[in-house]
Amino acid sequence: MKVNFEEHVKLYEQGFKEDDLLGRQKTSEALSDLLNRIEDPLVVALDGEWGTGKSYFLKRWVGEHLDANKDGAIVVYFDAFSHDYLTDPLPALVSALEKRISTGDSNMRRIKRAAYKIAKPLARTGLATVTSGLSEMVSSGNGIVKTLGNQVEKNLKQYWQLEDQRLKSMKQFRSALESITSSDDGKKVVFVIDELDRCRPDYALEVLEVIKHFFTVPRVQFVLGVNLTALENMVSVRYGKNIDASTYLQKFIQVKLKLPNEVAFDRHKYRDVLIFLDNLLKKTSVPEHIEKSLLVQVELVARKNPISLRQIEQIVSVVNLASSEVYSNKDTPLGKIYVMNDLIISKVVRPDLYPKFLNATISSSELKSYLGTPNYEIEFYNERGLNPYVNNEARKLYYSWLFLAQDQHFQEEDKGFQKDIIASFCTPQGLIDMKRLDIIPSKIQSEWLEFFQCYKPNPTNSRKDTDLS
Repeated sequence: MKVNFEEHVKLYEQGFKEDDLLGRQKTSEALSDLLNRIEDPLVVALDGEWGTGKSYFLKRWVGEHLDANKDGAIVVYFDAFSHDYLTDPLPALVSALEKRISTGDSNMRRIKRAAYKIAKPLARTGLATVTSGLSEMVSSGNGIVKTLGNQVEKNLKQYWQLEDQRLKSMKQFRSALESITSSDDGKKVVFVIDELDRCRPDYALEVLEVIKHFFTVPRVQFVLGVNLTALENMVSVRYGKNIDASTYLQKFIQVKLKLPNEVAFDRHKYRDVLIFLDNLLKKTSVPEHIEKSLLVQVELVARKNPISLRQIEQIVSVVNLASSEVYSNKDTPLGKIYVMNDLIISKVVRPDLYPKFLNATISSSELKSYLGTPNYEIEFYNERGLNPYVNNEARKLYYSWLFLAQDQHFQEEDKGFQKDIIASFCTPQGLIDMKRLDIIPSKIQSEWLEFFQCYKPNPTNSRKDTDLS
């Protein structure tokens, strides 16, 4: 049994040539080509929701880019989230750069010396120096004003000397960094900043400001792994809701890139989540009688409901923890497998609908929203006769849930289909209690899914339903 699907990547070594399940090679080449063609300072944001595979892509891209630019690039991978306990990201970025540069590099020593002089504690010390001793002097009585003024003047002079030193150090920092990239054997420096959107807002924005003020040097480039919506929310938290967060971030980010959610194989395109799901199911040896239904149900739901790769992992994890009663029994009624899978999928993808599935109170419009299905997919007959656009799988799921909710809406000429729905919930002996249909989902939940549970989002999260009729 497998419930943890995080793959280890050999950072700086492993690219996409070993395996490329989701077809990321093309995106990797496009990003490398962009950075190779541009000499100016550049910040690229790899934008995507949490769980869409940004970190996995960036770790693999680091190895791929180095392999393609063996003598032309210094690549630095920096996990911002693992450093956000710090107040100043500059020393951490400098330390990460030093690990990727030859030992004893004179320019690196210059960078470290300059960074030390710029460090935030010096600024705080300078401000403290200006006001040190003022409270004691003020309380000492008459005749102290002149002495007080002289002391403030002296401290202010010291403070501005410190500030002048910081400005000189900033110039020295950029000069030393530029020397690394502009020497005879100079290489481009590419920082990959990952997990920026998981940091404390102040730290995340501090990283952007440090990039802007200290690293805006030719042939120094940044690739940020980030959820731009989350980053915009951080800007609003820090500067107020009236700020135009998108415009603010344009000062720091020049190019946006999104990972494609479709993968091309044999002249056809497939959703990345479906390829990923199929791969995980094969790795975990989920039995065929569950696997086939789960693939179909996720494909339907994914048409109108965003599903991330991480959510696919969560779904498969719960399937793996299901009771052996359904896991090993090939004769489990298909309708009950549908119910189990939809309970799992809805809890992860549509937590607002999960209680309605659990209690069999789901409505027609909510089912259409969940399955992403319009009317023409579920009507076997229309005014012209047989409907050529009917989606049999969507139709079967739609009516199965209405059957359990005892809100069937079967057409008069569709009685044969109704019998098939009823049969899909019967025991091997052909038994079913028609008066207690609504307890089937909760019974499946308690008997098949509640022995072990993976952590899932709070089902109280709300979203508006979309009627696709």
